[in-house]
Amino acid sequence: MCSAASRAIDRLGRCNITLKRPFRIQVLDEVRHPHHGGVIFGFYDIAREIVSVTSYDNIPDLVTGTPYSELQPLEFYKSLVFHEVVHVVMHQNQTHEPKARASYEYPAYALQIESLPPKERYAFLLAATGRRDPKEYNFSDLILMFDPFFFAARAYRHFKASPNRCAYLHLLLKGEAPFKQRPLLL
Repeated sequence: MCSAASRAIDRLGRCNITLKRPFRIQVLDEVRHPHHGGVIFGFYDIAREIVSVTSYDNIPDLVTGTPYSELQPLEFYKSLVFHEVVHVVMHQNQTHEPKARASYEYPAYALQIESLPPKERYAFLLAATGRRDPKEYNFSDLILMFDPFFFAARAYRHFKASPNRCAYLHLLLKGEAPFKQRPLLL
């Protein structure tokens, strides 16, 4: 867990996006979404600067039926920690609140998938999305809500196709990425 967190901090550091304050990671038997109460892999509590991730033992059950089931459980678990730590570091560096949830999740998913070993990444990408040109991808809260795996794969492919990845992350920090916010019908 510590090595995955350190790798996430180092990865963002290569783009001059650095950790500003300490944070805590806790492993729980079960992590529930604070708004809808559903069981989730992990969550970053912005107010308390605490990352909560589910116990490693829960991973096989939680990934069943998802594209993450294509990954080795340990590799997925490390990428999960990586994802949540990206949230921490990006949040600590934001100059503007994201206009869309997609702006918040894009860097976490893109860098999570980037953090996977090539064989695992390839397996996930094949399971999660098609082969359209990544430069044509649209990102919205609606896509994120209905299929976060598809969103994750697209975010990774789009990020890797960006001519200046670090500059794109900085646009997200300034709230300038062209992501769409859609009204959600519940």
